Amino acid sequence: MNIGLLGFGAISLKVYQHFSKIDTDIKFKKILVRDAKKYLNLGNDLITDVPDIFLKEKFDYVLEGAGHQALFTYGPKILKNKSNLLITSTGALTDDVFFQNLISLSKKYNKKIIIPSAGIGALDILTASSYGKLNEVNITVRKNAEAWFGTIAENKFDLKTYNDNLILFSGTVREGAKLYPQNVNISATVALSGLGLDKTNLRIISDSSIKTHIISVNAKGDFGEFNFEENVIPYEENQKTGKIVSLAIIKSITNLSSNFVIGT
Repeated sequence: MNIGLLGFGAISLKVYQHFSKIDTDIKFKKILVRDAKKYLNLGNDLITDVPDIFLKEKFDYVLEGAGHQALFTYGPKILKNKSNLLITSTGALTDDVFFQNLISLSKKYNKKIIIPSAGIGALDILTASSYGKLNEVNITVRKNAEAWFGTIAENKFDLKTYNDNLILFSGTVREGAKLYPQNVNISATVALSGLGLDKTNLRIISDSSIKTHIISVNAKGDFGEFNFEENVIPYEENQKTGKIVSLAIIKSITNLSSNFVIGT
């Protein structure tokens, strides 16, 4: 199975390193980056910063790990290239026009758009419950103050002064995505798994007393009620992303080529 990587940040690097160390039929055929000179150790055959070279390749799947703008730019082209697309920057799908365009292209070229569970668990039960009557979904994203540096919160609040439970946002996932586009990938994934972007409630909290990401999901419906919470460690080099993300993507890619799959 041939894989292309769109971007080579912390997530994609961990995924690449994992499969490079084991005996598998999963092979990375080409990686598109901004500056190939930074990755000369990987060889010119694998790394490119020329989009046309990347898009000439025939991939079974392309893993997007480069952020919203890269997905806006290359997502449609990847589907037109007749490759299945795995998306990590799900916050970009809060743009309805863009999302519907991807869906149309996936149907036209008979390719799949896959959203790995990535940074959040319990998507299996949430998705299953949506086939019945799902009444309410609430998600709370609690991260340390450092995770919110470089966002609109840094302009609105003194993040270094507040110690804990500073509510940065409370509203719908769609509204939150407009304010914190790079921090709501998990929330967007939860929303798309259940009630949608306009009916899923989101709270974003800065908590200087923690060094982790605490994500809580509550859902109620005819099936009953469930509560899920995870407390994950972020990457040292990227405080906005939990280490579990790359592991979840490794699991998703493994499932694509496996004859035995638990949880889909």
